Amino acid sequence: MADQRRLSPNVTAALVLVLLGAALLLWQRPWEGSSEPDAVVEVPANASALLTQQFRELSDATSESEFIAAAGASSAARTFARDAWSARDALGARDVDLRYITGGEVADRADGSTQAEVEVSWMAGGDSGLAEERRTATVKFRLDPQADETFAVRSVTASAGSLPIWLAGKVDVHKQAETTVIAVDGGVAGQIDAMTARARAAVVDVIPDVTRKVVVVSPHTQDQMAQLVGRKVDDIKQIAAVTTNLDGSNGSACGIVIVLNPAVFATMDDRAAQVVVTHEATHLLTSAVGTSAETWVVEGFADFVALHDDDASLSLSAGQVLAEVKAGKTPRRLPSSADFASSGHGLGASYEAAWMIFRMLGETHSDADIVAFYEDVLGGTKLSRALEKSFGLTVDQLTTDWRRYLVKSASTVS
Repeated sequence: MADQRRLSPNVTAALVLVLLGAALLLWQRPWEGSSEPDAVVEVPANASALLTQQFRELSDATSESEFIAAAGASSAARTFARDAWSARDALGARDVDLRYITGGEVADRADGSTQAEVEVSWMAGGDSGLAEERRTATVKFRLDPQADETFAVRSVTASAGSLPIWLAGKVDVHKQAETTVIAVDGGVAGQIDAMTARARAAVVDVIPDVTRKVVVVSPHTQDQMAQLVGRKVDDIKQIAAVTTNLDGSNGSACGIVIVLNPAVFATMDDRAAQVVVTHEATHLLTSAVGTSAETWVVEGFADFVALHDDDASLSLSAGQVLAEVKAGKTPRRLPSSADFASSGHGLGASYEAAWMIFRMLGETHSDADIVAFYEDVLGGTKLSRALEKSFGLTVDQLTTDWRRYLVKSASTVS
């Protein structure tokens, strides 16, 4: 006879509760996460006063913990603060001042964040390789309003001028006797150390009396590079590196550094990369940045130094300009400043054309004569006077000789 026993009322009730709980879980699906967006916190009505105080607290912080606390209560703010404090320490930054200027009073994105403009000034120094001078820039802080009527720093970008390097991300400083390489956010540093040392030595071989250090900044991304030098990405996307004043420094020669463009530099082989670093080191060590000298003289001389002992064929070193010459497009005049515009077409050919002038002069004149010519032009001597003094040439004679030299050189390459 079959078992006719029934479940007790208590067991039945327990089963019903289990089934109801399972149904509730299936309906809510907590493992999929909430589909509701995080609540957006409104910007406080007295935002400007709050931000003035917060940036004063960031300025007054004397320890990493104080700086982190002043940056705001979010994971992004804590990461920003840790990286910025560490970078300040590595770069010997001191007397940091962050002064709220404007903005931050209205949420300008759907996520409720806001943006404030802040003037940042700081004194560089220590043994980082950066010059001892006050640097100033205006930057944009992206901020998240918090429920307790504070703000949390999310990110920092350049506004007017360049982004201070200690606000760009993690910083790693590699110091040698006569060179410093500053890697930002994981930018390449190891092989750059050796390249920078070789570059300085190459300049000293041609100009023995240089004494300054060479400082190279290696960012992680092209956008970061553009921020650091205060330029638009479109303006730098063709160039592998630029020698410039960093962080809004006052323009003194001691504040000059080389900033690499990783998007271009990383595509180069070892030879080409070394040529770039030596070229830029020549600019730095001869105080060529900001000069009003003829651009072809400045750029051509830098390549003269960079390629001084290079044994590559002309098809590699001057292939672009010689291809144009073989196609019947021999330049009719010396390169102009416009030919070296970083966003212009045929930029490589312009640099090669300038170098070929110095290569030609180097075949019949000493390094000392060429250095004297370069230094005269850099010092403000008129081109025609400097050519006559060093080489006994007029501008027209130089142009004619160079055009013939290009044609002859083009006939030797395949």
